Amino acid sequence: MTDQFDAQLDKALDSVRHMLPENALLRLEAKIRQVRAERPDLEGPEVVSIAFDVFEGEKIDARLAMDEARARVDEAAAAEARLASMQRIAERSAELDAVEARYPGRATLAETLADAGISWAYLGLSDEDGVLAEEIRGGFGK
Repeated sequence: MTDQFDAQLDKALDSVRHMLPENALLRLEAKIRQVRAERPDLEGPEVVSIAFDVFEGEKIDARLAMDEARARVDEAAAAEARLASMQRIAERSAELDAVEARYPGRATLAETLADAGISWAYLGLSDEDGVLAEEIRGGFGK
């Protein structure tokens, strides 16, 4: 029975050899042999069908793993950007304190800067830094 299966497998692989790169052909053969070893009761077409189903599952698993890795990279980049922003804010803390002291009673840093005629960019900060500065400094009660 194994000889018959091997003959069928060789014939099937020969029929697709021109369509697949060598490494894909070897993976296909290995997967078919694995399925056959686990399920010797199945016929050739069923074994091939299961092998392709396993490949599809592996493809889905790989896509999910890639998505998770991409999300971790995005989270790390966001954390790095936040840290850089916090450093820029810390470097401008004295200037922000001075402006706040000259224009007391404003509800937000943005209002204080606007009344002083100063932009976030003038202080070397981006608008995103400004949002974070409001969050940080407002959270500490100024």
